[in-house]
Amino acid sequence: MKIAVSLFAFALTLALTSPSLAEEGHGGGGHGGLAEKMNALFPPKQPVPAKRDVPAAPELSAPAYFSEIKADKAALQWKAVEGASEYHVQLATDPNFKWLVANEYHVKGTSFEATGLEAGKHYYWRVAAVADANWSTFRRSFFATSMFATPAK
Repeated sequence: MKIAVSLFAFALTLALTSPSLAEEGHGGGGHGGLAEKMNALFPPKQPVPAKRDVPAAPELSAPAYFSEIKADKAALQWKAVEGASEYHVQLATDPNFKWLVANEYHVKGTSFEATGLEAGKHYYWRVAAVADANWSTFRRSFFATSMFATPAK
């Protein structure tokens, strides 16, 4: 009988206090703004930035792969990429592009004049398209220079 009376008193107390707690809100008066303090620790989620398309990799046109260049300069050419505002051109003496001869970031056209090439060396070059701060991947090519004569003084 004691248990039944205790359960009845508990149910009556709960029924009478629930509406007043609901009026005070989730935080209630006794929490001291704990919910607001916890929410301040975790800022609201930031919106996801708009997805931008990465431009396609340029198709290299000249000089052809394993070409032999008979001068101390070479015209590097590639096909235009839709949406590209500029190109990043790299020329190196190793296939990993550790030893860069040229590293031009803001090439506006679809060609680049590589100068100062040394005879008998192998050169590697690659181009990446740039559009609205999005970079494409590089396309690689390879060419070698042959021995060339320097003009007499």
